[in-house]
Amino acid sequence: MRFVLACLSVALVAASSPADIPRSPEAQAKLDKWLGGRVATDTKSCIPTNGTASPIGIDDRTVLFRDGPRIWRNDLRSGTNCGQLDKQSQVVTASQANRMCNGDDLGVYQNGTMVAACTLGDFVLYKRP
Repeated sequence: MRFVLACLSVALVAASSPADIPRSPEAQAKLDKWLGGRVATDTKSCIPTNGTASPIGIDDRTVLFRDGPRIWRNDLRSGTNCGQLDKQSQVVTASQANRMCNGDDLGVYQNGTMVAACTLGDFVLYKRP
């Protein structure tokens, strides 16, 4: 019976999306700061990297990418964790053709050392109405 319960709880955790898991108050405040007054308008599997500013880490499962007035939200795939991205972080992607896509791997480096790796999900565009 314990084995069945353990399997069910693992399946439930795997089935829940990153957006379903509660955020820390600090992470929620940071997300509200960046996305406040904006609405989700479109979902893309890839976005261009030219013109896209450095990533903004919200928490270990959500990254924002700013492209001028637009902000792309990316909830990382379950089971991956980019750690706490900050201004000292450098992000390297294995993407091709000057774009980032769902399924691309990101490597997070600080002081030349890889400190985390994660996999991108879909990109949701947030714009002011």
